[in-house]
Amino acid sequence: MKPEHSPTDAPKRRRGRSLNGLAIQLAAGALSFVLIALLVVTSSRAAFVAQNDNTGNSVASATIQLTDNDSTTAMFNNVGGMVPGTPVDRCIDVTYTGSVDPTAVMLYASGTPTLDLAPYLDLTIEIGADTPAAFRDCTGFTPTATLYTGTLSSFASAKNSYATGVSTWDPAVTGEVRTFRFRLSVQDNPLAANKSTTFGFSWETRTS
Repeated sequence: MKPEHSPTDAPKRRRGRSLNGLAIQLAAGALSFVLIALLVVTSSRAAFVAQNDNTGNSVASATIQLTDNDSTTAMFNNVGGMVPGTPVDRCIDVTYTGSVDPTAVMLYASGTPTLDLAPYLDLTIEIGADTPAAFRDCTGFTPTATLYTGTLSSFASAKNSYATGVSTWDPAVTGEVRTFRFRLSVQDNPLAANKSTTFGFSWETRTS
């Protein structure tokens, strides 16, 4: 609910509302997924018992993999005409399909947002159980936790690597799926008019 204003605030109120009639162009770059596969070597115990017994030895590498349901398209693909008070929601499924129990999946910005709208975009990121809705569609999504609230530019500045990213969930077995909802809302600020930005997000997990 917007705060009440006194009569002396009327000029400011008119300037703030003027943004509602201006189109703001928003285009998000394709999501970037960082898939880290660290080698784990295994062998039969016999290899360490008899020096002259070279049969039966084996080595294998683990698989660490994250997949999504975006079909190589962006969540916010050429979104235009954003106005204050009308947020835009997009949902995406992320699945862990590796063969070992990895570390927590970290979410962070994929590079620095381009152009000049990012400081005026409020971003909320939530996580929930897998929903059957298609990519971008958030029908049926119920959040279990809020991962981030703030501006897009602040997220990109503070959460820009695996080390500084937001911990999302810690998969235990292959096939685990989580749905993420990204909500963007342009601020009711005349400085946000006629601006645009492009950006991306990365998910990353490791074995240790």
